[in-house]
Amino acid sequence: MTDTMPTPANATPAEITLAGATPSDATSADATPAATATASGTPARARPVETMSAGSTPAGAGSASVGARCETRPDVDAGAAAPDEFYRRWVAENPLLGERRALLARWLDDPAPREEIAEELGLPLGVLLRSFNDTAPIGAPVPFGYRGVRFAVTAMTGVCDDIVGDRFPRFGTPVTLRCHLDEPDLLPQGMFEAADWNFMDAGRPGFLGYAYGVREGDTVYLAGLQSDLAVRYGYLFQGRGEGTDVRTGDEVVFRTTEDLVARFGDRVPVLRRTFQRYWIDVLLGAVAAWAATEPALRTLGLLWFDLEPQEDARGHLVHRVYRQLPERLAADVRHVHVGGRCHTYRTAPFSRVATLLGERWSAVPAPRAPADRPAR
Repeated sequence: MTDTMPTPANATPAEITLAGATPSDATSADATPAATATASGTPARARPVETMSAGSTPAGAGSASVGARCETRPDVDAGAAAPDEFYRRWVAENPLLGERRALLARWLDDPAPREEIAEELGLPLGVLLRSFNDTAPIGAPVPFGYRGVRFAVTAMTGVCDDIVGDRFPRFGTPVTLRCHLDEPDLLPQGMFEAADWNFMDAGRPGFLGYAYGVREGDTVYLAGLQSDLAVRYGYLFQGRGEGTDVRTGDEVVFRTTEDLVARFGDRVPVLRRTFQRYWIDVLLGAVAAWAATEPALRTLGLLWFDLEPQEDARGHLVHRVYRQLPERLAADVRHVHVGGRCHTYRTAPFSRVATLLGERWSAVPAPRAPADRPAR
């Protein structure tokens, strides 16, 4: 990954040094078909950092790439190896994983494709991927609404397979949030399953997409926000493309576009008006709805890293999520130092997220502003 773009000159970044890991209508234009990514973008008009930040005094407006040594605070290289503690607690010695610990550990280190690993181990692909994605108990669904449609979000205090690579900073407590359509008669379950080629639905119908990252202090730090149904399969169901792999039972098989259109083409208009056109804000609303049930959480963070040249164009899917979304939130800048590495996030209080979503979004209780915190 390349270096990040400079922090806006009028932004004062917060800096947080973590010595260890302790659990503790919006834009309605269609998404450009493309692979999803995990990061956040540059706010065009960043606001001064808020007092909720912790750690050391801000040391300038420099920005570092994901996991890079921080030029603004080189002394943090003396910090403890929080990523190693995170790995120990949530993978290597996690009792909830049982015999799956070895599978997940291999996934983190083995560059072989998942299909090759499954074949070598004699496992159906779905069994292997659920080992990577269902790593803790799933919480009760939290209902919310967007544009009159009912949705639900479930939380898992555990990692998913996206922990692989340097786009998942390892500190704090992992969290995986799954978003589901809560109106079973609107769309056929086969449509959701076909698009769930990563076996992420955790056995709940109507799976739409997910967000993942960690929580630490009063902040949930997201490393990713994505929906294969919205950005890839929704277009294949319209006949765009030559075919793709779809989930069938515990395996993934190739299906032609003609087959997908015959099965789901007549349901695409419903998919578009309920989710595909607004998927970014629906997933953002899912995160906000869950956070509203967690009294300690006040702030949303989105991981920052440089975009590839083809992604760094206004209107591109990745640009919409990881540049335009922080811009719409007028996000602040925060550096998190972990184990001698600097991770840059764009942050906003959940009260600002709720304001952005507006009356189209509904969840109870509503997120509170920092000024609304109860007195200690």
